[in-house]
Amino acid sequence: GFAISRAKYSWCSYKDVGFRAVTAAVSDVIAKGCKPLAYALSIGLTGHSISKLKEIINGVASAISIYGGYLINIDTNSGNDDWIDIFVLGNCEFTPIPRVVKPGNVLILPRRIGDTTIAYIAHYNNIYNVSQNVIEVSCRPLAEIRFIDIINKYRSCIVGSIDISDTLAETFYDLIDASGYGILLNASPYSIASYDLINFYYSNKDSYSDIKKLILMANEEYVPILIISSWCVDEMIKSLYSLGFEPVVLGYGITSKEITWMGEKIPKIYWNHISSKIIYK
Repeated sequence: GFAISRAKYSWCSYKDVGFRAVTAAVSDVIAKGCKPLAYALSIGLTGHSISKLKEIINGVASAISIYGGYLINIDTNSGNDDWIDIFVLGNCEFTPIPRVVKPGNVLILPRRIGDTTIAYIAHYNNIYNVSQNVIEVSCRPLAEIRFIDIINKYRSCIVGSIDISDTLAETFYDLIDASGYGILLNASPYSIASYDLINFYYSNKDSYSDIKKLILMANEEYVPILIISSWCVDEMIKSLYSLGFEPVVLGYGITSKEITWMGEKIPKIYWNHISSKIIYK
């Protein structure tokens, strides 16, 4: 869940808030290879925002109609801040996939990312002229339900998975903290960054000198990083392409517990859930 007062971008509606909250919860379920089955919604609103309750619930219902499952409980609260939280019960055909990477495993990102970085920078710099792509990913992000079938189809070769729900950098650090091993990233940043982010980088080089840091700031992308055995890389890449994705091999697991990208240790860029801001540790 999140504080609506701090996480809602100015160009998004309260209906979008409900939609986004469901996607955030569903994304982790999908990354495990499970289908969302039932949802419980908790909302806290101030007196100034109580009129937005129906709008938020409509956004929740809109998202559930896409992901499937049933809304079984709505808990409403009043307080000094606006917030929303979603609990999702998943139905798993197989044992849920853990967060783990081991030496020699290959990390695959199914699609380009980074429009969320533009949204974050625009929001905190009071920039309102953003592209439709940026508006869509920041207001009504979609977790791909098709990944459930992909994960289950290749369950024998998928070692681990983790969704990008905070920053990409934090996702990598969460992964190595859970597994005890490290990651060597060797993919070109231009094969990872969204086309809008690449254009943003070239237009703002005076302010942002390293495109890798912009990519590591990508947040709430709600796409899983798949960690797979090396023997099925070609087949996985081919399958993702056939479904319209643009996958990239990010790198592979290593024995030393560190994360490097093209020879440089990546910074700890984290999402602070209290302030809803990205911080460097």
